[in-house]
Amino acid sequence: MRHRNATTLLSASLILALVPAVVRAEEGAKVNFTDHVSQIFRNRCGSCHNPDKAKGGLNLETFGGAMQGGGSGQVIQAGDADGSTLLQVVLQTEEPKMPPNAGKIPDAEIEMIRKWIEGGALESSGSKVAAKAKPKNEMKLDPAAMGKPAGEPAMPQNLVVEPFTPDAHPGAVVALAASPWSPLLAVGGHKQVLLYRTTDAHLMGVLPFPEGTIHVLKFSRNGDVLLVGGGRGGQSGIAVGFNVKTGERVFEVGKEYDAVLAADVSPDQSMVALGGPGRIVRVYSTADGSSLYEIKKHTDWVTALEFSPDGVLLASGDRNNGLLVWEAATGREYQELRGHTLAITGVSWRLDSNVLASSSEDGTVRLWEMNEGKAIKNISANKGGVAAVQFAKDGRLVSAGRDHIVRLWDANGGKQKEFEPFSDLALAVALTHDAGVVAGSQWSGEIRMWDAKSGSRLATLAPNPAPVVVRIDQARAAQVAASAEAEALTKEVPALQAAVGPPTEALKTAQAELAAGEQASAKQAAVVAEREGAVKLKTDAVADASQTAQAAGQIAEQARAAQAAAEKVVADADAAEKAAIAALEATKAALDKALADKAGNDAALAAAVEAVKNAADPDAAAKAAEELARCAQRSNELIQALAAAGSTRSTATASVKQAAAAKAAAPQGLPATVVRTKAATLGLTAATDIVKRFEAEKAEADKVLAEARTAAQSAVANVAALKTKVDAATAAKNAADKAVADKTQAVAAAQARAQALKAEIELLSAEKDRAPQGKPGLAVVTP
Repeated sequence: MRHRNATTLLSASLILALVPAVVRAEEGAKVNFTDHVSQIFRNRCGSCHNPDKAKGGLNLETFGGAMQGGGSGQVIQAGDADGSTLLQVVLQTEEPKMPPNAGKIPDAEIEMIRKWIEGGALESSGSKVAAKAKPKNEMKLDPAAMGKPAGEPAMPQNLVVEPFTPDAHPGAVVALAASPWSPLLAVGGHKQVLLYRTTDAHLMGVLPFPEGTIHVLKFSRNGDVLLVGGGRGGQSGIAVGFNVKTGERVFEVGKEYDAVLAADVSPDQSMVALGGPGRIVRVYSTADGSSLYEIKKHTDWVTALEFSPDGVLLASGDRNNGLLVWEAATGREYQELRGHTLAITGVSWRLDSNVLASSSEDGTVRLWEMNEGKAIKNISANKGGVAAVQFAKDGRLVSAGRDHIVRLWDANGGKQKEFEPFSDLALAVALTHDAGVVAGSQWSGEIRMWDAKSGSRLATLAPNPAPVVVRIDQARAAQVAASAEAEALTKEVPALQAAVGPPTEALKTAQAELAAGEQASAKQAAVVAEREGAVKLKTDAVADASQTAQAAGQIAEQARAAQAAAEKVVADADAAEKAAIAALEATKAALDKALADKAGNDAALAAAVEAVKNAADPDAAAKAAEELARCAQRSNELIQALAAAGSTRSTATASVKQAAAAKAAAPQGLPATVVRTKAATLGLTAATDIVKRFEAEKAEADKVLAEARTAAQSAVANVAALKTKVDAATAAKNAADKAVADKTQAVAAAQARAQALKAEIELLSAEKDRAPQGKPGLAVVTP
């Protein structure tokens, strides 16, 4: 994301006159505003840049207004036409091109403006050419050179290390800054800046700041310049740029009437922004210290300032929770960020300039994206209030606050590390160039450095170091003590080494026993597995045999049912024959009766016939005829009964034959069913016997498995006991080893301290020897 917005020095109101007047200077006459240039400005620019309608704050109607410039600063640099913004926009080589949406004004008029500026931008023919103001220092960087330095990162070289205020009582350290490219930490002490090398906590230099209390420290983006801001409350304030290598002042900006509480130098080192109790953000040029613009929107003390890494934006915060972002080049408002409820204590940009972090007394760190100015993360960082926040190059954050704790956060706002708490309020934090070391300070003046990965404390820095000669004496005394400690500790090592032997042997024995126990346990586990397999086979066999026995039982039951059915058929056939014979006998009696009845009726019929034949008179004949008719009818009935009895007899005879045949055929199926029943019964008996045998075998296998499992559990318990024994032996050996290691480490640490102190003594001695010839930094500056 880039927010490029060229400085608008002339508004869009430059218009071409209908009849342009080319103003010519008389031969040998000085080109001046009154006689030559004012008419051009009036014709081309007057409609918008006049006292009543000064767009962009620029009034070209008067000489004073033209030379004063607009809201974005001066547009005319007397004697330097090419460096004057006015000429460039008229030439249309810079934005905004003038006149807007039209071609350039006539070349003769442009040339007249150029000659006027190059001639010193005189007001009238009687004016004298003022000497061209030259910058004290050209600090501005080529944009291509911003960021990582081309050569070795800046480190102090032969700076004075004598404290500027050696007798000062340590106070609250509210300003820390780490170089973005070298292992260098700047500490704001009492009227002095201490430069510590973070690799060994060695004091590399002292930069005096007699102007008062230091409230802010900022390294330039390439690490070559250290910006120091501060002053005396209610009296004066200033921001000073120091050359990190030489310790010399390279610029001073701001003559405030109160202390500078917040400041930053732009990435190209051309501007410094500062603020404080005056509630105004002032932006100065580092080249000549001139004011570029002011921001007056804050309603309370300005407490935080920082330029974005790309130099496009400037963030500012105040004590009334106001948080704003401005266009760095123009001072125009870009975003107002609302969300904090208490004072803003710090701001820090992510390396890509897309995200701003802000800390507040409300206890939170908020992350803001710059496209729409919305909060994208709200971190509850430090209970009671956050005093400082800083982005690391990799996007992580570090914060400090009223809960006495410095914390490291990942890029998403998750807590990564919480360092040991201070005994008082944590006030300032800094991350080294490689994000490997975190530095923090507290109200009582203590400064600590921690390893960012492990969280262990690396060093405690002195906020007000003693003079070099005192430090040399202290280092010598400490070296003697460290050497004596190392010698004494070394004598203790052999006894501790000897004490390692017995627990080592005990551990070997315990390990051998454990190995044997584990081997036995493994074997027993294999036996259990084998027995479990056998039990499974037996279980499967019992299940299979049970299924077979069940099937055999079903077959036997079916055979018995078939035999019973065959036997029933034989019985039913015998009964049917007997019933048929009885029925036949019954028909014989009925036939005999029918024959007897017919014989009796035949006699009566014959007598009736004789009676008819022998009738003496008609009455007798009629009576005989009636009897004859009756006998004849009876005869017919008896003949029919006789025929029926004969038919029944014939049927009964056939039934007897059929029953006899059925009886004779019934026993033929019975033998086969009897045989099948016997066979099925034998199969069922055999299957049942197999089930019983397999069940007995499974019971035996279960017993063997139970015994194997008991043995396996015993083996496991034995292994557990042996492990406990090994653990105890290991602990004993580790304790002995640790005692040796601790003592050896203590020896090494004491020797390292002695060596470090020796090196420190050599450095301090060398610094003491060269002190008269050393570079004094600000020692020549008076309060």
